[in-house]
Order: sequence, then C-alpha cells, then structure tokens
Amino acid sequence: MSYLNSKTNKYLFVILLITSFFIAFIFYLLTNLNNSDKLLNRLENALTTTKNLFEEQKRYALSLSILLSEDKELIESFIKNNREATFEIVNKKIDTLKQLQNSNFEVQIHNINLTTYLRSWDLSIKDIPLESFRQGLVKVKESKKPLVSIELGKRLNIKAISPLIKDEKFIGSLETIIDFKYLSNELKQKGYKLFVLLDKKYLNIATDLKNNETIANFVIVNDSSKIIFENLDLKNLNDYGYVSNDKYSFAYFSYYDLNGNFLGYIFTAIENKNHLNFNNSYDYETLTSTSKVQIK
Repeated sequence: MSYLNSKTNKYLFVILLITSFFIAFIFYLLTNLNNSDKLLNRLENALTTTKNLFEEQKRYALSLSILLSEDKELIESFIKNNREATFEIVNKKIDTLKQLQNSNFEVQIHNINLTTYLRSWDLSIKDIPLESFRQGLVKVKESKKPLVSIELGKRLNIKAISPLIKDEKFIGSLETIIDFKYLSNELKQKGYKLFVLLDKKYLNIATDLKNNETIANFVIVNDSSKIIFENLDLKNLNDYGYVSNDKYSFAYFSYYDLNGNFLGYIFTAIENKNHLNFNNSYDYETLTSTSKVQIK
C-alpha cells in the first residue's frame, strides 16, 4: 500500500511539475504578448504623433512665409534693392515673431532669377544660383503660389516658399526655414527620440551634412547618436513600419522631394525595455488612396 502511495505521489508530482511548467510558459507567452501589444500601441502613437507634428510645423512655416511675403515694408525695401535695410527689417520681424510665438526660424529671400538675395543669418551671402537644385523655388516661380516641403539644399529643413508679387508680377520669393530642433524637443517630452535620415547620395547637395555621422546608406541629419541604430537592418525597409534592436524600438516613415524622389526616413525611437523584436514594414501602395500618408 505504501508502495502504491509512493508511486502515486511520484506521478502526481510529475503531473504537477508539467502542469506548472505549462502554466508558467503560457503566462510567459501572455505577458510577452501583452508587452508586445503595449509597445506596438506606443509605436503606432509615436508614428501618428511624429507625422502630425511635422504637418503642424509645415503649416506654421507656410503661415510665416506668407505673412512675411505680404509685408509692405519688406517688399518696398526689396524693390529698392537695399540689402542692408532689408536685412535689418527681416531680422527685426524675426525677433518680434520669436518673442510672440516662441519660435525659431530663418529667412532667405531670392531674386527673380532664383539667386540668393539675402539670408537672415549672413548678409555677406548673395547671388548664389539655386535653380538647379531647389525644386521648390522653380515651382513657386512657375505657379506664383506658396508651397511647403521638407526640401533639400545645403541642409535639410522644412522650407516654406511664397512668391513676392508686385502688380501681379513675380519679382522674387521668400522662404522660411525651420530645422528639426523643435520637433525633437516636443517628441522628447513624450518619451521619444527623433532621427531624420537622408540618403548619402544627396551629400553632393547637402554639403553642410558631410561631417555628420552615417549609418548604412544614410547620414543622420539632426543627431549624433549613431550607436542607437546598432544591429538594425536599414537596407530592407519599406515605406513605413516598426523595427527594433535590443535597446530601442522604432516607428519610421519615408519622405520624398517635390518630384516624388525618395530622400530618406524619419525614425521615432522608444526604449525597448523588454527586448522585444519588431520587423513590420508596409508599402503605401498597399493602402487605399485615402489612407496614404506621405510627408513631402
């Protein structure tokens, strides 16, 4: 009898051990699934938030550009070809707007032939031909309508361009330039890190970025934290999605120039505390036309 009890106890122990193992395994899977769902939700929120902030900054840059392009004092000074006076007027208005709106931007004014008239940060720069690589300037001259985009020049910025009009004729253009510092700070407050990546083949144009850190085929435009992309495959990305390495998970989306040419990716990073692995990539063309979202 004692032998049977001993044998039964052994069976019960084995069954209990196996059951406990399966319960622990199921609990582990459920916990991982729960953590994965939570992180994926955060990544989806990060993607949406980043796109919305970019659109907000684009609208803001465009409103500044239109406002300044219609300023009578500025236009009259430009028509008189008084660069020193125009420089002072532009910077006075920039300072006023910075104080009123806590904003940070620069201004460039272009001649009718799309050369540099003046830059708000350096009066000595002038008469630089821009037509060959500044698509936005050409489009504004042709259409006489303002536009805004992430545009490539010596740097990569959000640029809003408005025509300068006199007697219904195009006489030049004015652009407001906003970098990515505000966006980085806004996302940082939400627990995210922003990284703007530009394809290295454009460094012949974006000459101010030549000394920036590079990763794979991209130059990091706005940050120097190359290590954050360690062990991350950047060669097989689609239009947007979610990827991760051991320390960070990323939401990303592609951006393009005004002619639809691919320029690079915008990444938003979140700490990957549970070391979860994501590699979800999607193409815009797989979506309906109403749900495509691109930043140009």
